[in-house]
Amino acid sequence: MPGTRWSRLLPTALLVTLALTAITVWSASDDIEAELTARAKNALADVGVSGGQVSFSGRDANLTGFPPDKAAQAMDAIQRIDGVRTVEISGDTAPPAGPVTTSGEPSSPPSPPSPSPTPTPTPAKPTDKAGFQAEIDRLLAATPITFEPDTTELTADGERGALEIAKLLTDAPRALRFRITGQVATGSDRKLSLNRALTVERLLERNGVGRDQAYSTQRRNSDGASGEGRRVDITAEQR
Repeated sequence: MPGTRWSRLLPTALLVTLALTAITVWSASDDIEAELTARAKNALADVGVSGGQVSFSGRDANLTGFPPDKAAQAMDAIQRIDGVRTVEISGDTAPPAGPVTTSGEPSSPPSPPSPSPTPTPTPAKPTDKAGFQAEIDRLLAATPITFEPDTTELTADGERGALEIAKLLTDAPRALRFRITGQVATGSDRKLSLNRALTVERLLERNGVGRDQAYSTQRRNSDGASGEGRRVDITAEQR
């Protein structure tokens, strides 16, 4: 019967269709692999890499036989090809340890870190009158103990300078004492110079200097500029 005949022919037609499809896919796959293989050879030639082979399974590349110092460069060149999906490398072709430069050669080992600079040793604290006077002069030159105009109020820098002096004098031997001499600008009240010295004396005592190791005196008006006159001087003395 006609229906029976068509039912017998249908499986045959389906098999033929599947076969033709498989042939088409296989042929297209071969074309892709051939094209990618040709591109791979050109890419390796462009970067000057030889000594190995590249094969494709579809869009997946496999590299074999490349020297270890060229393997990373070969992989990089193949990965850059448009259409390549994955790249694997086989055999004794592992890239060398360490970062690889664009030429494929391992980069030079990193330079050892520079040694830390040797810290500047802290100078030993003075032990005699001359040593203390030299250190006092150095500190006062760096940060003078100065006051606001016509007041006994220390400037911010002046207070910082006085505190530095206090750190030094707390370790002074009992055989020494320190005269604090106040100064005022020309034309200012001479009494102000003594009060400025007293301000510094009290600050030193509050910060660990013995009460009998610092005493205050006044000085005549300074002949210098007003900024130079608003300060105190400190002198080391032997008891």
